[in-house]
Amino acid sequence: MIVEDDQDLREVLATSLRNEGYQVISAQDSDEAIASVKARKVNIVFMDICLPDMNGVKVYKAIKKIQPAVTTVMITGFFVQDLVDEAISAGAYDILYKPFTVDDILKMIKKITG
Repeated sequence: MIVEDDQDLREVLATSLRNEGYQVISAQDSDEAIASVKARKVNIVFMDICLPDMNGVKVYKAIKKIQPAVTTVMITGFFVQDLVDEAISAGAYDILYKPFTVDDILKMIKKITG
């Protein structure tokens, strides 16, 4: 699952991952993300830390309550050390800093799935 408010980035990531054979759900904000996690099982979430309606760490915590086993990688283009620290303390798997490549995402998926 990709939770990213930047439509272009969200679509590029989703299309690239689908082309690699992954099933991808995408969401542009916290409401879509939480509704998607309530509707279906999700294995990995790439979560933007800075969303327009709620910070990504709060969304991550809400998702974790719904699906405790989900692995979440936070993504950010801003220096928000307090949110990064909060995400890691809450159990986020890792942080990816923008700009990153599709290869970086694929490497992270392989690292998570072994």
